[in-house]
Amino acid sequence: MENQCQNGTETLLKVSTLNCIDLSNPDIHQSVSLLKQACLDCGFFYVINHGISQEFMDEVFGQSKSFFELPLNEKMKVLRNEKHRGYTPVLDELLDPDNQVH
Repeated sequence: MENQCQNGTETLLKVSTLNCIDLSNPDIHQSVSLLKQACLDCGFFYVINHGISQEFMDEVFGQSKSFFELPLNEKMKVLRNEKHRGYTPVLDELLDPDNQVH
């Protein structure tokens, strides 16, 4: 945690780091532990040494960018189904009603 002053008032900022899961690590228990902790803490993590080429990742991100740049009526044609596959409009999910902020 870090303190910061703005206009004479102290503000507390919570700073977190993302766990890095190395798939080449022979210690599977350590990797599983890091993955579990990341999922419990924030739900995000880095994966390295996964064997996926940078070219393929660039293509996937390019396709994703193209999809999300489509007009809403086009994205709605692939609306999330009962298996939770497909497009979900922004603010359409209510994951934790007690703590959710718009």
